[in-house]
Amino acid sequence: MKALSRIAYIVLGVTFAWAGVVKLSDPEAFLSSILTYQIFGSSVAVVAALVVPYLELCVGFSLATGALRGGGRWLAGGLTLVFLLLLFQGAIRGLNVDCGCFGSNAKSETTGYAWPIARDLLMLAGLAIGIVGERVANKREEQ
Repeated sequence: MKALSRIAYIVLGVTFAWAGVVKLSDPEAFLSSILTYQIFGSSVAVVAALVVPYLELCVGFSLATGALRGGGRWLAGGLTLVFLLLLFQGAIRGLNVDCGCFGSNAKSETTGYAWPIARDLLMLAGLAIGIVGERVANKREEQ
């Protein structure tokens, strides 16, 4: 279980770090992606475009290395839930959003939300596997 937990954390960590690096490489495109959700005003969108990539890098580093993993797990779960909520509201409203998750090259049409939503659900499942696996391994070590 410990190995499965570690693998889940490494995969999630690399995924978050990759997403952060991609967003940092083109912050204007990420800002444009945020605005397609039609939820945030321009000032909030600018702050999000500046902060989210660094949060993703920190989460990625935390999960992959184990440094401050407790906080990394909370941030990973929180960010992923926010991303899911944004995708759901876009789908419900019929918006043609640019997910912005891993670059701005993949527009989600009103029928194209399945993969981004599934991907975020898989990330939450990976986080759950990491948490449960870690707790089971720790209980075994205590016995």
